[in-house]
Amino acid sequence: MSIKHITMDLLVKSIIVVIVVVAIFGAVFYLFSSGLLSQQITQAQATSLVYHDLQNTDPGAQVNITNVTPSQYAGSWHILASVILNATSPCPSYFIYSFDYPKYGFVYRIENTYTDDTTIIGSGPAAITWSYEENIPAVTSFVSKYGYSNVAVYATYHKSINYSGLNYSDMWLVEYTAPSANATLNVLISQLNGTSVS
Repeated sequence: MSIKHITMDLLVKSIIVVIVVVAIFGAVFYLFSSGLLSQQITQAQATSLVYHDLQNTDPGAQVNITNVTPSQYAGSWHILASVILNATSPCPSYFIYSFDYPKYGFVYRIENTYTDDTTIIGSGPAAITWSYEENIPAVTSFVSKYGYSNVAVYATYHKSINYSGLNYSDMWLVEYTAPSANATLNVLISQLNGTSVS
């Protein structure tokens, strides 16, 4: 055999080996990505991994896992999480994220639960934001007087509350405080339609 034939034979065999190796890696990748070879992840593991990823993404955030159910994707979990940034500021950021983990890893979708004709304030951060963005004169004055970064705001839901001698149902009590303020400013916000009582 000539050197030319030996070289050609080695080249053909090398190409065949490369094709076989690529095919094997492709098959293994497909099996892992489809979940056929991956180890099953428990609900607790999925919840913990998503929670810690959200904490690492926004270290100061308040993260709550609100619901975990089996996903429509085999071997995955559908996880809902609420994330609050700057929770005690006059205008906190509040998000509801959904994950299908491990199918899509830590890629989330933002869930919206708004309707067109009805306002329902379903969380403390939403009540705080609502009270601030409605330009209620007492709130605007309080924040202007003490400074946005010096004001801390908290909201508490009350199924029934007596406020200024009157009884109310399904209300958020939003409390504005500041270190140099002599008193707390309270605003009552209806959970059902967002009307305020100050």
